[in-house]
Amino acid sequence: QVGVASEVARGLNDRASVPEVEFGRVDARELLGRLLEEEESHKHDHDHSSHEHSSHDHDHERAVEHDHEASTCAEPDCTDTSHSHSHEHSSAECDDPDCADPSHSHSHDHTSECDDPDCADASHSHSHDHKQTAADQLGITSFVYSSSTPFNSQRLLGLLNRWPIPIKESLDFGLVMDLGDPDGGDAGEKMTEDVPDHHPAFRGVLRSKGFCWMAPAMWSDPPRGDAWRHETAMYWSHAGKHFGISAAGKWWGTLGRERMRPYFANNPEEYDRILREDWASEEWGDRRQELVFIGTRLDEEEIREALDACLCTEEEMREYRAGAARHLETMKKA
Repeated sequence: QVGVASEVARGLNDRASVPEVEFGRVDARELLGRLLEEEESHKHDHDHSSHEHSSHDHDHERAVEHDHEASTCAEPDCTDTSHSHSHEHSSAECDDPDCADPSHSHSHDHTSECDDPDCADASHSHSHDHKQTAADQLGITSFVYSSSTPFNSQRLLGLLNRWPIPIKESLDFGLVMDLGDPDGGDAGEKMTEDVPDHHPAFRGVLRSKGFCWMAPAMWSDPPRGDAWRHETAMYWSHAGKHFGISAAGKWWGTLGRERMRPYFANNPEEYDRILREDWASEEWGDRRQELVFIGTRLDEEEIREALDACLCTEEEMREYRAGAARHLETMKKA
């Protein structure tokens, strides 16, 4: 299990150091090694540079004297710029007029020759020692699920209860499901009992996170209603065996473009970014589904289909619009 976990971690970030330790005991150099090495290297380069600079003038003077001596030649027709008059031109001379070998060595040790006419390997080594990453070995992939339609809370809870994760924390659906139960019982527990089988779509999901938009089940204030969901962004967080959904503040769409502008008086770039990247629709502003899934051998199509089935239908969206309008009028009168 440790080996698999290490491979998964390296697949998510192949440049990260992944030491295997017991009870959190790890050498500080494992965590700060690269920073310490860079600091020592910087110090060494600085000292070395200072030493070279101090000897530069002396070396320069010697080089000038040497060049002056070397440039003196008694032969008036000399064309050798080095004036060495060396005749050891064995590497440049060649008797073959058609020679195309710049070294003229005419070596026949052609290790780069290849008998494969379709070979595209410049080295012709045909080496198959290609290091595979954890992503190749374990099939780790990721994708982003997005939608500008809210989830039906009850259908989404039904799906999440079938997700093969043993620990589901802060789902915050108890109130919603209780409102949808005509008997007034704890519908969340009933659904868990009625749907014990796991949904196959989410097998292999190792991590998922993002923001989601939940449709209210009853357009009234607590304790009986959950109209607050219309204004509240929900944060989806799943890692390993733990899963939770919790409130994450209000959508900017509850204010609208002009009313939110003053909040970014000192950061207009962020204001422009939100409108450019997060504004999913003119009707609902930045309310949206934006969830990233990371896992091994993910069935992206099946996951998308499972989540799409939880989105509000056209009829449910008509009810949503009517409920939102009533809620807005109530807020104005308050």
